[in-house]
Amino acid sequence: MDPAQAAVEASFLFDLTGRVRNLGLPANSANALVPLFEAVSNAIHAVESRWGEKVGDFGEVKIVIRRRNDEIDSNVVGFTILDNGIGLTEENWNSFRTSDSPHKQMRGGKGVGRLSWLKAFENCRIVSIFNESGTIMQRDFLFNLKQINPIQNHSIKPSAEKLLVGTKVFLDPFFTNFEVYCPKKLSTIAAKLVGHFLPYLAVDKCPKIVVEDGLESIELRAYYGENQTRNTIDIVTVTLNENDGPEQFFIHHTLLRKQLKFLDSGLHWMFFAGNQRVARQDTIDGQLGLRYVGEAGDCVYIGLITGSFLDKHVNQERTNFTFSNDIQAELHKTALSYTKAFLNEYIQRIRDQQIATADRVIRENPQFLPFRDRLDTFVSENFSLNTQGEEEIYVELSRRKLRAKRRIDGQIRSLSSDSHQRIDASVQEITKALNDEKKGSLAEYVVRRKAILELLDSSLGYEDPITRKYFREEAIHGLIVPLRSDSEELDYTQHNLWILDDRLAFYTFFRSDRQGKDFIQDSDSKKEPDLSVVFENALAMRGESQDEPIIIVEFKRPGRDDFTGNTNPVAQILDYVDIFRSGSAIKDNKGNLIRRINMSTRFVCYIVADFTNTLIKVARSSIANHPTADGRGYFGTSIPHNATVEILPYEKIVSDAKIRNEAFFRQLGLL
Repeated sequence: MDPAQAAVEASFLFDLTGRVRNLGLPANSANALVPLFEAVSNAIHAVESRWGEKVGDFGEVKIVIRRRNDEIDSNVVGFTILDNGIGLTEENWNSFRTSDSPHKQMRGGKGVGRLSWLKAFENCRIVSIFNESGTIMQRDFLFNLKQINPIQNHSIKPSAEKLLVGTKVFLDPFFTNFEVYCPKKLSTIAAKLVGHFLPYLAVDKCPKIVVEDGLESIELRAYYGENQTRNTIDIVTVTLNENDGPEQFFIHHTLLRKQLKFLDSGLHWMFFAGNQRVARQDTIDGQLGLRYVGEAGDCVYIGLITGSFLDKHVNQERTNFTFSNDIQAELHKTALSYTKAFLNEYIQRIRDQQIATADRVIRENPQFLPFRDRLDTFVSENFSLNTQGEEEIYVELSRRKLRAKRRIDGQIRSLSSDSHQRIDASVQEITKALNDEKKGSLAEYVVRRKAILELLDSSLGYEDPITRKYFREEAIHGLIVPLRSDSEELDYTQHNLWILDDRLAFYTFFRSDRQGKDFIQDSDSKKEPDLSVVFENALAMRGESQDEPIIIVEFKRPGRDDFTGNTNPVAQILDYVDIFRSGSAIKDNKGNLIRRINMSTRFVCYIVADFTNTLIKVARSSIANHPTADGRGYFGTSIPHNATVEILPYEKIVSDAKIRNEAFFRQLGLL
């Protein structure tokens, strides 16, 4: 092998087609306009090179939208980008022909932007007019992957006419996989250009950029300025890596009218930019909990974060950054805190709404009462701004209550390993937490009582006012105690015997609508009224103490007015006493002896009914013919039965229950 051949074999071969294929730019809605962004970025750099500090006065970039068959509603197939920049001089030409060129490294250029053209478009044509050593030159060529050499039909010659210095880039047609993702509306394309080049617009260093679509056009600086209602800048220092020291960032806060939404999803966004280009967008709707903001309620928030740290770490496609997710999260968290300060006026409205809703939820569900003492602080420390609905707030309160309980349980378990000093402090803390928890549970029980009384009160009127039909007996019976239930099935929180007497709430044994033989030892009574007259049956229970009386309660249908001597409820309830006395003891479902019955066993009997004319008549002729002290009922004693009988109207037991519980209701703010 001769030296010349060896030199050729040892040279590095560059495959541009493979380089473009491996470019991290898949066809999707987020990337469809990236090639356009790259072309506009090159145009901005060109006008900056020519006009310097006067770029805002003299620099111009024009983007012409090209549509299929030039029909205004048809798909976008390409773009023409024109600028009055410095042009493709020999220096710029050499850079253009060099992949990954470092020529614009100081501006953050990666030398790969034009490769995105080849990724998305079948063909590109560049025509550039430039001044080379006092001579106006024109360069013209095609740029595509149709041949091994991507640069084709290149020509350079002195300009025959006095053409204006600048460059035209023709990008068309799209490859189909990119075309389907390209926005169709002029306003959408303009908004996305504003979003991508926000760093230029936010600091007012942008040349004039016009987007044309047929007879319509949008000038981006005016478009941005007209839709901006408020802006400010925060300068922030953050230490992201202890070895590198603090880094400085600039946070540009802007409120833009919703017409200028950059992205289809979400309202409020945080943009991170490197080298004057937005490389990452984070939606922050869920962290703000805000809809549209601004004085007219028609604005979205855009936060733009820039800084040399971001410039150094933007990736070559300018679609993200090269630092770790932890660093990104820290930057996001820091920027969000300043965003919330900027939007404090609107966020405070959310907080006020959350506090009001939480207060209402706590009133209705007082198991959460311990959270109410410092509700504003609790809400700000524990509720995300997106937690706004009653159901969401209820769930969050439940979650916090559960966590508080787990924390207390953990503290109790750890007491054994603590020192004496720590035990004293821990016991005080745990005791307070337990007291708060019990207060919440008690409050929940009180609120439940109020709801039951209101429901019972409403059930005592007419179910149908037109026909003057009362509610069925089962509805009222079921409110006080479920039909055909017993104390083995229910605990004291599942019945409402306290409506009759608070002492009954804690009785440990009762039977509702059960045959006597089922729970009275040595009794064969099968007395159980037909289901249609459920209230003709009785409810029996006993207290913990052996000298407590056995209590029998008989409910009568509301509004019933057909009582006679044969249906005298006083005689009926004393008959139940006889059934009890016919047995020797009360037993539970397993046959265990609950309490013996003998002649010294006392019975207290209640008849609950509406005081109709026939009821008053039979009551006056019975043993229970003595008016109660308040004149709203009757009572009497049967010495042979060792029983007292009291006849009470429904409205009295409800009003008495309300009076007994009124202090609790008032203390909880329920009255």
